[in-house]
Amino acid sequence: MFALVARRRSRVAVVVTCTVLGALAAMVTIGEAVGRPSPPRDDLVALWLLAEAAAVVISVPLLLRLLGRGSVPAGLVLAALAPLSAATPAAVVALVLLVSLRVRRTTTWAVTAFVVPTALAVVVLEPDQALGLLAVLAVVAVVLVLAGTVVGGRRALREQERRERAVVVERARTEERARIAGEMHDSLSHHLSLIALHAGALGRRADLPPETVRSSSRLVADLSRTAHAELRDVLGVLHQGPQASEPPPGAERLPHLVEQHRSAGAVVHADLDPAVPERVGESTSRLLHRVVRELLANAARHAPGAPVDLVVAGRGDGNGVDVVCRNPVAGSARGSAPAATGTGLAGVAERVRLAGGTARAGAADGQFVVEVAVPW
Repeated sequence: MFALVARRRSRVAVVVTCTVLGALAAMVTIGEAVGRPSPPRDDLVALWLLAEAAAVVISVPLLLRLLGRGSVPAGLVLAALAPLSAATPAAVVALVLLVSLRVRRTTTWAVTAFVVPTALAVVVLEPDQALGLLAVLAVVAVVLVLAGTVVGGRRALREQERRERAVVVERARTEERARIAGEMHDSLSHHLSLIALHAGALGRRADLPPETVRSSSRLVADLSRTAHAELRDVLGVLHQGPQASEPPPGAERLPHLVEQHRSAGAVVHADLDPAVPERVGESTSRLLHRVVRELLANAARHAPGAPVDLVVAGRGDGNGVDVVCRNPVAGSARGSAPAATGTGLAGVAERVRLAGGTARAGAADGQFVVEVAVPW
């Protein structure tokens, strides 16, 4: 906003300056012509008036646009009119801005259009002083070309900075979308696995007491509402930006996570080192929660109802945390690991790798085992 206002003020300043200088030049030219002992011929007066009119018609809209690439021909004409009219200030600006476009052919034509007519006018009108005036013209042309080069370089630098900022913003958006997608998968997968466990138990057990059925039904409803609320929050983050998201849970919430699965009917034998949440850093704490949440959800998906053994313990050498999760392999997948979907165990492995840890998963002796090691 402020940059746009500044550019508009700059344009107004250029137009006003060139208009004032052009008017002064016109007054000087008219006064010099009127004051001559012999007035100029009528044909020269007509040519001069025609050049002045053409310069005005071309320069006003040209300066308002500050010479975009589409107005190059008009700028060349204005530069060529410099020796025939009082439009020299506008022609100077046109030459500088044409050179600032940083196109070699345009620069060549602009310099030619400005220098050649001016040099011819000097030779014809002032033959006695032609050599000195041509030297001055050469110096002026070089200065104008250098000025145009500087203006073009600064413009190109600003454009490059704008593109780099756009790339940084787009990269940040892409990373944020990937983070949100991972969070959405982890959270919804966890809740949907619990819902599936409860719904499966209700469908398989017709002899459950009415109170148990009501309790499980309420839990399924609560989990569904929680999943819906989290999905709504994620969509809100997508609309409002990453600042609206709440910090994800950490290792201190692991006991609650295990209890959630147990309340859904899963058999989870958990050995959680109580010292881990206090010793790990914030990023590692969040990573551990994500890993354990995905491992429990993965076990519920591929081996529903099977007992799960979970161990989260700090290493004896104090160099990290080990997570081991094992459960019986489902009948259809016996002897092989579940296929990676790119968002489940594969996502766990990628998160752990980025944190400097390792993750291994595979089936052996009828057990599917996932071993994760992360540094403090």
